[in-house]
Amino acid sequence: MRRQALPDVVVAKRDVIEGLVKGLEVIRAFSDESMRLSASELADKVQITRSAARRYLLTLVHVGMAQTDGRQFWLTPKVLSLGHSYLDSARLPRAIVPFLQRLTTQLQESTNYSVLEGDDVVYVSRVNAPRVLTAGFDPGTRLPAYTSTAGRVLLSGLPEDALHAYLERVELVAYTHMTVIDKDVLLHELMAIREAGFGVTENQYEVGLRGISVPIKSRRGDLVGALSVSMSIGSCSRAEATGRCVPALQATANTVMLWI
Repeated sequence: MRRQALPDVVVAKRDVIEGLVKGLEVIRAFSDESMRLSASELADKVQITRSAARRYLLTLVHVGMAQTDGRQFWLTPKVLSLGHSYLDSARLPRAIVPFLQRLTTQLQESTNYSVLEGDDVVYVSRVNAPRVLTAGFDPGTRLPAYTSTAGRVLLSGLPEDALHAYLERVELVAYTHMTVIDKDVLLHELMAIREAGFGVTENQYEVGLRGISVPIKSRRGDLVGALSVSMSIGSCSRAEATGRCVPALQATANTVMLWI
């Protein structure tokens, strides 16, 4: 598998709007652990002065992307419009949804389209199974690539030098008692995925969650993303899930390949 080669673009420092860069850092400073921030707390997180932090926060309030009670600030759903701009402008994330819908109907499992961004896997498109409780991750979710089946499929498609550079710099953190944190073991599993053409993981990021994934390639053989199924481990055995889902995933990936 060859990952799509994109030209390296070097942007001169004089052409970078530092205020925009810092503004995006301000938005990303909010998280599950920091849902509400004061100006002082934000200043510490993004390394700016308290007065600058307050101006950034008040600007977000002005454009409707944040609210405040006078002391703390929090983001509003309008921030999601930033992500929708990508979905609206990118061809594949929009076009792949009908394929996911058909796959979900066939397998009765939640399906996803994911891409690799830096050292993370990003879930871009998702169709939920018609159940009250569904396993998996919402669009926009980022996970360390090694904890996700889709992420591992994408990592296995990296050129050798890029893969070894990833393994050298990444810190493997245990999210469950079964998360692979030995780099030699992880490399062995990535090589097995590369050889098999699909990946299966269980209990890596969340106990009780299984993922099955295959690569999506263009007609030129460039790796453009990963197609995956998320399910509860209790729904069936690993062997049964693999035998049922892998052929359907691969057939869908091959159909998408003809369309790309």
